[in-house]
Amino acid sequence: MKISNYFELASIVLGPFDQDQELYVYQGYVMNERYIFFVDEGTLWLRHVQKVAHIDHFYIDGDTGGLILAEHITGNAKEMLELIVDRLSGMDALTFLTDVLLWTPDRVDMNLKLDRFSMIKAL
Repeated sequence: MKISNYFELASIVLGPFDQDQELYVYQGYVMNERYIFFVDEGTLWLRHVQKVAHIDHFYIDGDTGGLILAEHITGNAKEMLELIVDRLSGMDALTFLTDVLLWTPDRVDMNLKLDRFSMIKAL
C-alpha cells in the first residue's frame, strides 16, 4: 500500500486541556478528512478531527477522544502506519474483536453497544 494514495499529510492542533492554555501541534496523516494518525512521544495515536475551513492540510480535534494504536514507536512512523493499515484492512471485524481487541494487554471491560446494529436494521 502506498500511504500517499490514501492519506493526506496534515497538521492538527490539540488543546487546551483542563485549565492549561497550552496548545499542541502535531503533523500526521489524515484519512477521509475525518481521522488523523500521528506520533506523540513514541505513541501512535488515532483521533477524530475536523477540517479548518479555508486552510489546506490543517485540522482541529474532533468530537471524540483518541485511541492509542501502538507505543514505543521507533524508526519511521510512516512505515509503521502502513503496516498497521495493511494488517487491519485485510482483517474482518470478528477477527479484529477476537484476535486483537480481546487480547490487548491492560484492556478493561468495555461495552461496544453493538445492539445498535439491530436498531439500524429496523430503520
